Amino acid sequence: MPSMVSQTLETLQSAFSNLSFKASEPLSSHTYMKSGGPAEIFVVVTKKADLENLVIWCEKNQQKYLVLGGMSNSLVPDEGIKGLVINNMVSGSRTIQIDENTYSFEVESGTPTNLAVRASINKSLEGLEYFLGVPGTIGGAIYNNSHYLTELIGADVDQVEVIAKGGIKKIYTKNEMQFAYDYSILQETHEVITTVRFKLKKGNKAELEQKAAEATKRRAETQPLGIPSSGCMFKNPVMPSGLREGAGKLIDGAGLKGMRIGDAVISDKHASFILNTGHATTSDVLKLAEHVKAVVKEKYGVELEREVFLVG
Repeated sequence: MPSMVSQTLETLQSAFSNLSFKASEPLSSHTYMKSGGPAEIFVVVTKKADLENLVIWCEKNQQKYLVLGGMSNSLVPDEGIKGLVINNMVSGSRTIQIDENTYSFEVESGTPTNLAVRASINKSLEGLEYFLGVPGTIGGAIYNNSHYLTELIGADVDQVEVIAKGGIKKIYTKNEMQFAYDYSILQETHEVITTVRFKLKKGNKAELEQKAAEATKRRAETQPLGIPSSGCMFKNPVMPSGLREGAGKLIDGAGLKGMRIGDAVISDKHASFILNTGHATTSDVLKLAEHVKAVVKEKYGVELEREVFLVG
């Protein structure tokens, strides 16, 4: 008798014959941390209509699903993820639509952030230039309201199109997104982003290129690029003084640089980064993160909050 997973796989493949579904796909090969177990069922989606139809189908048929983008800020449990994992790479021929009269800038959620930022700079539109070099996709950047120093990517958002629970399409205005430091309302609703529209300003291309180059250079100088990680593991906390302090500075001050559990290691370059230096498991990473939180709380009296999402 076919297993429940194989039956679900056959049903999905029959309903969406243009897509290619896989069973037991290793997610460690898709995440930036290079850890975690398999997806029970996995599919890559590159067209907006396919993403919408698949999510709506899952909602109507009570099929458990999870939509992930570039997986740069995500950790996958070692036991993997049950149900269907949809890898959103929706960035087709109509990915980047720029209205040079209103400076509106529309982009599909699976578009690499780097590609979207480069397109805005090429059109001399100001607002996204500091995010050149940020990994992952626009959908993930908006979901988490990615930051560069004090710059938040949500500041220039006009509206966000999503698929809500029940398979209903809806649009959030900028105010309705409730953007804050490393936060958007979608972290509560878990709705699926399909398209983001930015409202930018006309700028000077040479100046935008310079700002982007400076931001890229700073990342290269201060972050351990090229080694598997999920970026900054912790949000920068608010201290008793009311001011926000860098998590990396606190972790460094607690003498934790270079500490390891298995192959998970606290970076010597930026202490808020936990690196996978070989075959670290997600469990190794989380144990190390919890140890860091305990030591920092004891030394500074502040509770670090994880910036990286444990998905599934």
